[in-house]
Amino acid sequence: MLADDHIKRLQADPDGIDFDGFRRQGVELLQALSGQTWTDYNIHDPGVTLLEMLCYGLTDLVYRSGFSVADFLTLESGGINFERQALYRPQDILPIRPVTAIDYCKLIYDHVPEIDDIWIQTDNQGEKLEGLFSIYVKLHQPLSEIEQRSPEDVRQDIIALYANNRNLCQDLDQVYIVQTDIYFLAGEIEIDDSRPAAEIYADIYFQCATLISSGARITRFEEAVAEGKNWEELLDGPLTRRGYIDDRYFARTSHNIDVVSLIALIRRMPGVKQVHHLQLVDSQGKKYDHLNFNLKSKRCSVLGFPRNVDQMNLMHLVYTQTGSQQFSTHHPIRQKFMLPQEVSLLEQVRLILKKHEFNQHAFRRHDVNLDELIELPQGEHRPLREYSSIAEHSPAIYGINHYGVPSSEPPEVHARARQLKGFLFAFEQMMANYLQSLQGIPDLYSLDTDLKQSYFSQLLGNQQIPLVETLYRNTLSPSLPAEILSKFDQFIDRRNRVLDSMLAIYGESFPADALRRFNVYHHEHDDQTVIDSKISFLAHIRELSAQRGAAMNVHAPYWTGANRACLQHKLLLLLGCTEASLGRSLTAHFSSASPAFVSAKTYEKKLGEHPKYKANDSHVLPLPLQKTGGITQIKRLPHDMICVELLRAGIDLQRYHLVERADKKVWLCLEVEPDKPIWYLIPLPRDQAVNYAHGLRQRLIELSQQSEGLHVLEHLLLRPASQQVNRDVEDGFYEHRVSIVLPSYTARFADPACRAWVEELIAQNLPAHILPEIHWLDYVYMHQFEQRYKNWLELLNQTRRSGQPAEGLDQTADDIITLLRIVRQNYSPQHWL
Repeated sequence: MLADDHIKRLQADPDGIDFDGFRRQGVELLQALSGQTWTDYNIHDPGVTLLEMLCYGLTDLVYRSGFSVADFLTLESGGINFERQALYRPQDILPIRPVTAIDYCKLIYDHVPEIDDIWIQTDNQGEKLEGLFSIYVKLHQPLSEIEQRSPEDVRQDIIALYANNRNLCQDLDQVYIVQTDIYFLAGEIEIDDSRPAAEIYADIYFQCATLISSGARITRFEEAVAEGKNWEELLDGPLTRRGYIDDRYFARTSHNIDVVSLIALIRRMPGVKQVHHLQLVDSQGKKYDHLNFNLKSKRCSVLGFPRNVDQMNLMHLVYTQTGSQQFSTHHPIRQKFMLPQEVSLLEQVRLILKKHEFNQHAFRRHDVNLDELIELPQGEHRPLREYSSIAEHSPAIYGINHYGVPSSEPPEVHARARQLKGFLFAFEQMMANYLQSLQGIPDLYSLDTDLKQSYFSQLLGNQQIPLVETLYRNTLSPSLPAEILSKFDQFIDRRNRVLDSMLAIYGESFPADALRRFNVYHHEHDDQTVIDSKISFLAHIRELSAQRGAAMNVHAPYWTGANRACLQHKLLLLLGCTEASLGRSLTAHFSSASPAFVSAKTYEKKLGEHPKYKANDSHVLPLPLQKTGGITQIKRLPHDMICVELLRAGIDLQRYHLVERADKKVWLCLEVEPDKPIWYLIPLPRDQAVNYAHGLRQRLIELSQQSEGLHVLEHLLLRPASQQVNRDVEDGFYEHRVSIVLPSYTARFADPACRAWVEELIAQNLPAHILPEIHWLDYVYMHQFEQRYKNWLELLNQTRRSGQPAEGLDQTADDIITLLRIVRQNYSPQHWL
């Protein structure tokens, strides 16, 4: 390669952000602003000198802005806090839960080491409901005597694994353990003396048995990377713990074995010279050249190791000694003899096979630590905030660098130097703030809920600008620049845009405008509510993204909060709801003890008879909104009761009023509906009424938020457990259908516009092939539904664990269907979204 015969000329930055570009733009601005009085822009002009100093300082800012993203995010401790930056590891964000039949095959094959092969039948050909799957499993048939778990234990592991990875409107019908037919190898194989004969014999049987028994292969991640695969390919689909499994292994339609494949495999083994003849022999001595596996027959082929010398003699090895002299197969002096068919040789082969199977056993049960294999981006911590004054590059005669003005100079010279230093201070403070903002990038692009600023600043002192503190009138607070910047910092807008960009990395967006519109509980903190909701959404983005179609695990208790469909979690985050109601009862907090949920008539009767004042009557005073002390903690509601009207109206402070009493107390009253008599809630001293109203409002908000959740009922799980049950349901009732059950009695969900928004979110986030029926239930119906739902789930859980239909399971399913039919007819029509 020819070397250049000259040094390449430094090219100007095309964006004009190098020194020449800054100087050129600066001169153009000066000419536009002061061209009438300043005409000399040559390098000897002091003004041009100052301009060049500022341009030089700007190039330093540009330089520090050009580091890698990893450098900006690297903390002083030397690492990147990926969780805080919502930048998740590849092994956490790339894999997804199983979706296709191949995904489930890979997951089960990887997690259950006793399996040699697995098939999933999804085409039921009208025999079963759509969404029901049957799994066929071929268990490992050991060649040596090693301890094996029972087939039933393996079957239960598969059932539990599927239940924990089930998708909406899908369920497992049966797990079939495929029966095996044992075959042996028969033929003549020529070997050399490069390896012991027992090792060659064991290798032939072990590798042929693996080829016949197992249609899948697990490749170590290190080997797959060495072959050229990237981590995006290796982590595609469900996360496998032992290594990489190619989809092609499970995409085949049949698994047929012929002796040609076995011969090709044996020829590649070290020590094997030629395969003269090979066949497969069954236990009755019948010979085969190929084996076919029929899924419907539920039987498959395996290779068994000879149990005695006679079976071992079916495949004999022809021994040829290696050396410089080579003989043809038909040479008369060729050394040829049969291996000794003795029990000792058989035992040697068994010991070697046991070693092979032990290694395979260890490999299939060893979890790979991907943290050691995947290298995460590493940056170098840069002290970006460190600032050095541009005055240090000025001519010494200016007197503004660290040498200053000689003490022998008259006071006016010192004054002019300080004046120039003060003139440049504004520019230097802006550049120093810029560098502090670069240092603050890890804070701005983080999940930090305590962040209250998007502009960052630092106070310049004598360390950065020599003698600058002599210009300060008083000792300045380090927070003074931040206080000044806060007047210009549009934090809410900038913080939201940053969080939106972080969500966009994962292809997600957040309905911020709708959340502000329907935030009836904390409308005074709308902006912060949106920011906190986005942060919470980003913190759960791994689960919400990878498991978007996940259903609840019917083998686990539902009401603990840990077991739920991913759709429930995502909708609650998008709605800005508390996660306390996730996977729990929405009526349990209205217990029979405190508070009791009653009708409006019962509540009014409990309040008693009072003058029928309205909110606009002269005897009714508006509630002062200014608190006089701390908010009263409401442990028990007035009369220890609650109704829908109190729950909805009580969250609005403007609906509270006061009515004077004769005993120097006041009635705290509530306007439930306009132009109707107010409710007399509780008598209080006047100085406590305001704080009690704030506390009551907060308590009612808590009760509403605890009630805002949803239940996802999959119709497929309601299918009859007994064949004797003939349920009268419409066609397609069980297949790809869910009922979404929500409360209609909370303050926010009482708004029809809010309900429409919730239904739109459900349609957007539910898998496209699933049809929802949305039911808005009042408290009474919700309480009834949850009782029936809980009973049904407990019986369903019992059925799945025992394998036998629990008594009463079909009846509880009928009760749920009947209740939803009543609700749909009387209250909520079917929603075809």
